[in-house]
Amino acid sequence: MKKKVRHMVCPFWSPIAKICKVQATGLFIPLDDHIQMYCKRPEHILCQQYRLSQDGGQETEKAGPEIQAGNRRQYPRVKSSHQLTLVRLSTSGHVISQDSSRASTLDLSSGGMCLTTREMLMNDSMIQFHFKNSLSSSLKSGLARVKWCVPADNDLEYHVGLAFQNDQVIQAMSDYLGS
Repeated sequence: MKKKVRHMVCPFWSPIAKICKVQATGLFIPLDDHIQMYCKRPEHILCQQYRLSQDGGQETEKAGPEIQAGNRRQYPRVKSSHQLTLVRLSTSGHVISQDSSRASTLDLSSGGMCLTTREMLMNDSMIQFHFKNSLSSSLKSGLARVKWCVPADNDLEYHVGLAFQNDQVIQAMSDYLGS
């Protein structure tokens, strides 16, 4: 039986030429965001170019974020759609830019939420979120860390997993969800 080897970086990535060698019919020259998100990480298996090469040109059905990242959930998820805005923060907690992104939740839990947005967010980055219609007075805003970010099926948006970084938000969300 052949043992699968899990590469920490994409086996098609050329760090010297900074190109992807997956395409037999030409080069795929990834953008910087793509390189950071896929080429230099174990998540290269989620790259569409990589997936097509592994499936003989036929892309397999996309796995959900919980399967892709392994199911490490500590809290049950509740499907829920709420509009919110996101502001990127530096690691010290200062606002990086006054530009905000719109997002919509897909599900909520006591420990975090899954949302969809048009902005790609880098793993481990800090986000300040503001619900447009507050769920409760104690849930108007909070801090979260990006745990994962993957392209959505429509290729226009991203699905993002956020982990709350404040005990007050965790408690308020637990109260709201009745957990």
